[in-house]
Amino acid sequence: MSSDSSRYINPVSDAYEVKSEAKRSSSLSDATVGLVDSMLNPGAMWGQGILDAAEEFLSRTQTSLTFARVARTPVGGPSPARWATAMAEQYSALVTAAGD
Repeated sequence: MSSDSSRYINPVSDAYEVKSEAKRSSSLSDATVGLVDSMLNPGAMWGQGILDAAEEFLSRTQTSLTFARVARTPVGGPSPARWATAMAEQYSALVTAAGD
């Protein structure tokens, strides 16, 4: 299968639609990265472990980054589009831990 991004689909979507890639910054120099725990059971700490590993790796490869932890309940809260817009205004990039 091609690695072309136009072939990626949402596994929970009722219908397939082509999505464009998100805008990318040309540099993450001095950027703030939001580390988002969006696990269904945040008390289990799985998401935090995933985010800890991502932060450790990114901080070794991009020493000028700063990190902020962000809680995101996968159920309820603002619409995904509204939430994404708010996050884009605050952070240069997001790393999200999502699952059960």
